[in-house]
Amino acid sequence: MTGELGWSFVRMKEGVVLSSLHEGWMDREESKPWTHQTLVPVWSATKGPMAATLLMALHQVGMDSESFVHRVWPELQVGNLTFGELLSHQGGLAGLDQTVSIWDREEVVWALERQPPLWSPGHHGYHPRTIGFLADEILRKMIGCSLGDYWFENIAKPNGIEFWIGLPKNEHHRVAELVPARLGKGGEPKAFYEALLSKETLTRRAFSSPGGLSGVSEMNQAKAWEAGFPAMGGVGSALGLATFYQWVLRQDFLGELIAARVSGFDEIQRIENSFGFGMMLGLGPRQDCFGHPGAGGSYGMANATTGESYAFVMNRFEANLYPSKQRLDLITQLAQTNRE
Repeated sequence: MTGELGWSFVRMKEGVVLSSLHEGWMDREESKPWTHQTLVPVWSATKGPMAATLLMALHQVGMDSESFVHRVWPELQVGNLTFGELLSHQGGLAGLDQTVSIWDREEVVWALERQPPLWSPGHHGYHPRTIGFLADEILRKMIGCSLGDYWFENIAKPNGIEFWIGLPKNEHHRVAELVPARLGKGGEPKAFYEALLSKETLTRRAFSSPGGLSGVSEMNQAKAWEAGFPAMGGVGSALGLATFYQWVLRQDFLGELIAARVSGFDEIQRIENSFGFGMMLGLGPRQDCFGHPGAGGSYGMANATTGESYAFVMNRFEANLYPSKQRLDLITQLAQTNRE
């Protein structure tokens, strides 16, 4: 495919794979062929599995999206914030005043507990990094294990989903090398990138809180795959992501997961968008899907009306907040392959 190095696309319906396409190379030297078994870090496409995992855990302990966060984590300075408001990025904890490392979980939790909200519910702004630490700590307090471990034992393993939030060493050989975007024009949307590259903006602050793991080269290290960052550290295959969204479509909590909780101007992404419980809404070429994109161009999503799920993963980055029109056109084209 023009412009790609290695990629996979999977389309599923009713648990059946309708399309499974892959081609290219796992590395920039083009020495390792990309196959259907290739795994790749998908950055924020991890947030879809993260959200479903947390909601499942809430139900396990007798709570739901309308329960108050302070019941589990009273040290957070968020007042009567619900889990639904927190996971739809209304909590105002996208950026931290304290300078802490992404590799020091306890320090990040300490900083979150001391962080005054940057806005009140009703306003929202994407939490690119902190939302993962928030979800993980809540699950640890409720269940006593990490979100990545809960995900694997209760969702991924029982359903044969090849997606990890904390990749074991015996799967490292399957991971493709990420390759930075080619030099060229600035990314889209322009307002987001202007804010990201400007000092003292909320956008810049959010994408550097907590600090570290900010480049493609760092995500090529095994340390990053093993860490299990719920907001941005997932590693899996296109089949794994598509299978996850098929699982989501069968859950009793689907409506709770994808009900629109906030829409409008995003204080961090600097665009109009809409969120459910951790899921972005209005995605895909026809804007009729829910799910989550990841940095560089990966995508996991589903259509609750048609029952179809889709996943596109790749290793050559593009410099856009969301998959570019070219990538969306590619996904549209691939989705028509073998259509019933």
